[in-house]
Order: sequence, then structure tokens, then C-alpha cells
Amino acid sequence: MSTVIKTDQVPAADRADFVQDMTATMWVPMECRPLYRADAKYQGEFRVSGLGAMQVVVIDAMPTVVRRTPELISQADPDMLKMFLVCGGNSCVVEQDGRQARLATAEFAYYDTRRPYQVACGVDGNRLTAMMTFMFPPSMLPLSRGRLKELTAVRIPASAGLGVVTSQFLLQLARNIDHYSPAEAARLSTAALEVLATRLAHELDVPDWGTPEARRQALLTTVQAFIQQHLGDAELSPAMIAAAHHISLRSLHQLFHDAGLTVAGWIRARRLDCCRRDLSDPALDSRPVAAIASRWGFSSPGDFSRTFRAVHGLPPAEYRMSARSVKVPAR
Repeated sequence: MSTVIKTDQVPAADRADFVQDMTATMWVPMECRPLYRADAKYQGEFRVSGLGAMQVVVIDAMPTVVRRTPELISQADPDMLKMFLVCGGNSCVVEQDGRQARLATAEFAYYDTRRPYQVACGVDGNRLTAMMTFMFPPSMLPLSRGRLKELTAVRIPASAGLGVVTSQFLLQLARNIDHYSPAEAARLSTAALEVLATRLAHELDVPDWGTPEARRQALLTTVQAFIQQHLGDAELSPAMIAAAHHISLRSLHQLFHDAGLTVAGWIRARRLDCCRRDLSDPALDSRPVAAIASRWGFSSPGDFSRTFRAVHGLPPAEYRMSARSVKVPAR
């Protein structure tokens, strides 16, 4: 389900600040400002969705410039790749690592959130431009980080053959995103990354880009992101996860075993971590412990209490009280 954000719901005088705060929250901390005067003429609509482990944002906006500076990177560095696709309207310009890519309709480029970049959206005139961004962890692409750096801010054209397939696949994927079930979204996310990796490998002239190790790591990252998104589902199980990713149950267990993990253990650890975080949050003081446990997929309060105590050394209620206590330094 998409979340739709429109700037015309905000008073004209507040739109510049609204767009700045909204984009920093939606993606990563960055400077954002209209390319032209920020007045009532500025319009923007942002449709935010999840596609498996990927975040997809469909954008229709007036000309805008965003910058990610070293100072902002030092504040928060989630280590993501962002792929930027122009869908229609004006040209856009992506800059990173000393390169500049000017993109027309159906062309794309990508950039790395760990390093400074600038994206100028709609540079040909003061009108709406349609764009999409896909953001995901770099480990989901079975290509080395060093090779990926060679293509940051490089124009990927919608040339005949593979170029057209890539752009059209991603375009249709995003436009129909609200119609996919969670299991379908997980499979399509994997397919999208496979298509994107194939296109990038073509640009890099890498004949054998998908090593078994790289593919396993990409699949593990995708599966773990799926689990994270479904922790609150009490029905979450290895069988459900394997089915969502179109792999056998045995393959799923082997995937985690190769990483020194177990599926059940990883799910339990993530659920306990979410519970611990909620128990430490003063804003959730009024929420019963059982409700927090249920929110994160623990169906039995008793089992949750025993498991939590085994890991954290205290029952959940006592842990919550200890998290509130103020420690006064010795004089």
C-alpha cells in the first residue's frame, strides 16, 4: 500500500521547509530546495511504497535540487544505493564521484548514499517532471562494491534490447505496486534486482557477474529484509518465507546455515530486539507488555517472558522499569 504525500496540502509559505523535512525522512538526510522560487506555484506529489526489501518512490514534482553533503553523511549513513529513473517531462542531472549524468525519459543512473551527491530534477524548465527512485542495500546486488563505484552517476540509456527491457520493467513494476501481495512483492523485488544487475553488468562488460557467493549474499539480504517487514505476523515461518521467495525449505535453511545462522533464531532475535526497543521507549509506557509481545509476533506472553529473560537477564516488566531508572553519577 502506498503512502501519498502532496505539497498542495501545505501552506505555500511552509512548502520549502516541508519538502526539506519530508525528503530527509523519506530517503536519507540531505538538502532539498526548489530549483526556482519557492512559492505557491511549487507542486510535488510523492508516492512511497515498499517492494520486498526495496523502497520505491514515484514522484511528480517541479524542478528541485537535492544534495547530500559530508556533514549530512556523518549524521546518518544507512549505506544504501539509489537508482533514479526519469519517466517523463524535463531532463534530470545526477552528479557523484566527479561524474555527471544528464538523463532523459526512460534513462537512469544510480548513486551511493555513503558519498556526497547532487541530483537536479527537471532542469529544462519550470514544469512537472515524473521520476522514480529505487533504494536498497548494495549487498542485494551480486556485484562487488568496487565495480559498482565505476558506474555511479553514469547515464544508463534506454537503448534497444536490454536497455528498453530494464527501464520498462522497472517502470511497470512501480506503477502497479499497490496490486501486489507481500509474497508477490518479495518475488518481484528479487526479479527487479536481477534485471538491474544484468543491465549494470552489461555496462561493466562483466561476462560472469553472478558468482554463487554474491548471489547467496543478495538472496540472504532479501530474505532478511522480508522477515524484518513481517515480524509482527504470528504466522511467519520458514515455510512461508521459502514460498515467498520461490525457493525450497531446504535451500532456505542452507542459506542461513552458510552464514552461521538459523532461520528461527534470526527471527527470534529480531523480534526480541524490537520488543526491547519498545520496552525502552517512554512513549509506549501505557502499552501492556503482552501487547508489545503480540505486536512483534509472540503469541504466548509466557513464552515471550521466558525467552526475553533468557536473553536480557530480566523479565520484560523489570527490564522496562530498569530502562526508566535514572542513574545519578557518584560524587
